[in-house]
Amino acid sequence: MDSANQIQSLVDKVEKNPEYQINEREAKGFLSEMKRIAQEDKTNMPPLVVIIMAYINSLFPELD
Repeated sequence: MDSANQIQSLVDKVEKNPEYQINEREAKGFLSEMKRIAQEDKTNMPPLVVIIMAYINSLFPELD
């Protein structure tokens, strides 16, 4: 399974799980950033790297 598929699987699980207690706006922004990075990635980065990059981009959008 490549990185984009692993990220999509994680996103699907988070979106469907009612136990996650996070702000909907923040979650959707973070998940869309993960999707964007995974789709644009041509190097097949490990999923953890994609998650870290999305988190940094969420904290510091001006660095994008």
